[in-house]
Amino acid sequence: MAQKYAPYGLWESPITAGAIAQDSVSLSTIFVDPVTKDIYHIEQRASEGGRCVVISNKTQKEVFDKDFNARTRVHEYGGGAAIAYNGTVYSSSFTDFRIYAAKDGKIKPITPEDPNKIYRYADFCVHPVHTDLLVAILEDHTDDTPRTVRNSLCMINSTAATVTSLVSTEDAQNEFYAAPKFSPSGDKLAWNFWKHPDMPWEGGQIYVADVHYNSNTHKLSLSNTKLVAGEANNIGACYPLWASNDKLLFTSDESKFANLWEYTQTCTKPVLSSVVQQDFCMPSWTLGNYSFAFLDENGTKAICVAWRDGRSVLYVVDIAAGSYMEIKDESFDFVVINNVCRLSDYTFVFTGWQSNAPGAAMLCTLTGPSFVPNFRVLSSTASTSAAPFPEGIISLPTPLELKVAGDKIVYAVYYAPNNPAYAGSSIPGEKPPCVLNVHGGPTGLETQSLNWQKQYFTSRGYAWLDVNYSGSSCYGRAYVERLQGNWGITEVSDCVDVVQSPQISSLVDTKRTAIRGGSAGGYTTLAAVSLDSSPASKTKFFASATNSFGISEMELFANDTHKFELMYVIKLLGGTKEEIPKVWHDRSPVYFSANIKTPLLVLQGNDDAVVPPAQSWTIVEGILKSKGQVEAHFFDGEQHGWRTSEAIKKAIEFEREWYEKTMVRSL
Repeated sequence: MAQKYAPYGLWESPITAGAIAQDSVSLSTIFVDPVTKDIYHIEQRASEGGRCVVISNKTQKEVFDKDFNARTRVHEYGGGAAIAYNGTVYSSSFTDFRIYAAKDGKIKPITPEDPNKIYRYADFCVHPVHTDLLVAILEDHTDDTPRTVRNSLCMINSTAATVTSLVSTEDAQNEFYAAPKFSPSGDKLAWNFWKHPDMPWEGGQIYVADVHYNSNTHKLSLSNTKLVAGEANNIGACYPLWASNDKLLFTSDESKFANLWEYTQTCTKPVLSSVVQQDFCMPSWTLGNYSFAFLDENGTKAICVAWRDGRSVLYVVDIAAGSYMEIKDESFDFVVINNVCRLSDYTFVFTGWQSNAPGAAMLCTLTGPSFVPNFRVLSSTASTSAAPFPEGIISLPTPLELKVAGDKIVYAVYYAPNNPAYAGSSIPGEKPPCVLNVHGGPTGLETQSLNWQKQYFTSRGYAWLDVNYSGSSCYGRAYVERLQGNWGITEVSDCVDVVQSPQISSLVDTKRTAIRGGSAGGYTTLAAVSLDSSPASKTKFFASATNSFGISEMELFANDTHKFELMYVIKLLGGTKEEIPKVWHDRSPVYFSANIKTPLLVLQGNDDAVVPPAQSWTIVEGILKSKGQVEAHFFDGEQHGWRTSEAIKKAIEFEREWYEKTMVRSL
């Protein structure tokens, strides 16, 4: 078939918003029953209102009832919603916030009735001897304000359906817990801990305590609690996991890169003989996303995920020798690997994503002295009902390391316009319009995995540019700390500098570049088009913009957001509002809405507890008063991000229509 020509941004594409939304399934996690070796995964289905479903790999059926939603709102972002042990699957229910146990087709609640949804549970672990006793995070919303929610570790008796406190302090409203893990014998418990104003990757600590069982009360208690990692300020120690009864592994960025460390009774030290300048974990925004697992029963070797050039790499780490070896297979070029779990000797499971294929639950077996991998797909998120998209329509990522503002390094990923039906533009000399995407966090990373929304735009003749600005994760702690005190300034400059760099400006029409982002990325979008400090405001550097649930007023955000991020902005802005009131004012886009010359689209969930709707109302009202160009859409029933098919479809279409109206057709 002869190829066609049409203006960039106006190509016809078979990748429709409806096709993306109707079968939108995302993999949440994968986990293994350590006794039966059965494998389970959780998938989120947009067609069912974003319901999270536990699937048994053995039966390929749901473990719980058809209306069960296996999700938790601990730390608001959740994670760690389900585990399995000796044939029983335990899961938090998003409907009533209780924990349920499923075994042999029978389902029962194991926590008390909670009609007001006061208590939230997540990140469970089962005692290996007294297996009806579980330890979990308990988030108490009795006094349900961000400053009064209390976090602790609790013990759950699954037989009696009772909950008792295990680790708690008088300062619980400022504290957080994660990753409770029993040693193989059950004689010790390790957990992750941090408190305001730190995030876990900033000031995470690892504690270990002796576990005692009282046969009269059938309860556990702890003694001899020790802080074993994260004693110093500005160290993020996370993800504890027992290699044996006397050795605990975890990640720590004491070296400025999050490498593996070990704790024994005699010392705490790095596992590797020298620092690897790569991060061996992602920031723990959600619970339970481990990046390593042990390959043998004695815990002498581990499979580990590290991040290099914005992509996942797999290493086998010899813990005793302090060495590591990369493993790879050309047939499975994974760019993102999460949720690593041990299955058996030299066999593990994980969730994996590639640049040219949907996400999948995977199994891998390593063989021989060189650890040759054999990958097998257990379950894929590929559509089963929609017609396949044409071969060659996927635009592949080009990762870039750019020098901007002198010798400053900033990372980006470029996707060129791509559609096999088109040979190019019908307008001589036209460069494609560009969508610049700003990821959330801001301590996060825009990965190179296949994203159909990006392909929706590139297949219509847009260029797409992801900027992993200063402050992004997985490039080491120094890169993250570039943003401290500079949020709203440094990352905005990075975005402008990347667009103006010779590598990008030679590829795209810089005068038809849109900036867009959600959450913290939405804030950066607003900051770029409004703040006096922004090189892109007033001059209308960006031709169009889309803000999805972004922050517009810092004080309002600090007062209204959820507990997990309540004090996150203090380090990002460089101090409290009382210490630096002018900075808090000058970094709040709502006060500079009169500067906004860029046409702005605002998308917001009405049930968002992370960035409440008032953040969007205020910026929209300010732009309207200044007679700027703005369009806003508020989605009932949606929280922080789109979960339902209808919202996903509408959000994509609204954004495309906005760019066509304000940018593409203006050539």
